[in-house]
Amino acid sequence: IMSMDFNQAADLLKGKTALITGASQGIGKEIAYRYERAGADIAFTYISSKDITHKLEDELTVRGVKCKGYRVNAADHDATHEMVADVIKHFGRIDVLINNAGVGSAGAIEKSPIADVKKSFEVNLFGVVRMCQAVLPHMRHQKYGRIINMSTLGSMIGLPFRAFYSSSKGAMDLMTEGMRLEVERYGIQACTIHPGEVKTNISSRRIISTDENDETYGKTIKKAFDSLNAAVNHGKNPKLFGPYIEKIINSNTVKRNYYIGTFDELLGIKLKKGLL
Repeated sequence: IMSMDFNQAADLLKGKTALITGASQGIGKEIAYRYERAGADIAFTYISSKDITHKLEDELTVRGVKCKGYRVNAADHDATHEMVADVIKHFGRIDVLINNAGVGSAGAIEKSPIADVKKSFEVNLFGVVRMCQAVLPHMRHQKYGRIINMSTLGSMIGLPFRAFYSSSKGAMDLMTEGMRLEVERYGIQACTIHPGEVKTNISSRRIISTDENDETYGKTIKKAFDSLNAAVNHGKNPKLFGPYIEKIINSNTVKRNYYIGTFDELLGIKLKKGLL
């Protein structure tokens, strides 16, 4: 899937508008850079500082490609719909929606405040639902669309101390599966991408519901956090996702799920399926 010639991808993306959430850094930012090079118009959302995003916007428009950033909270229903309406007004269309924005979380189920659990679902599930609801009427009208929701290999396994991250992403997976069956008749294809660990700064923004000083789970959590942070630090380069998603966008038939991981990461998923 990674062997697609860039010139071919550029021709197919030219003139399309991609809306990418969570694009001020990491995977979303690398996707935006790649699509700008391909001649696509770029709209993106962010929640980080304006200085970072203005720099990104300047870099993306340097070649004359249309680009616009929006500071939007995934929990704000009205702001999400207003942003999508402005994207359509500014660019004239939305061809691709990439729901990349998400939040990591870690903690013991017993010790996690319900407020923290809600935060995970608010961003990883309900934020994606809001974006899909906002763009679908437009995509139905133009009889074309690609919706790509960024999940995780962790949504396939209930991981210790990451249960609410896994379950919020797992709920998004099933939502996407149902949605793709509802909208395929309108020329819209939806899918989920399941990466293993990726080298980003997700660790610094993770919701921590149980810390290493907890009298019950502290020692075990420390080992789990150390292992998780090491895996992220040695994870995949975010740059690989741009060309990967290009192939999905330009495929005649989009599969339900795409899995990206090391041999060991993918083996764990296969073994679980085989044991059930």
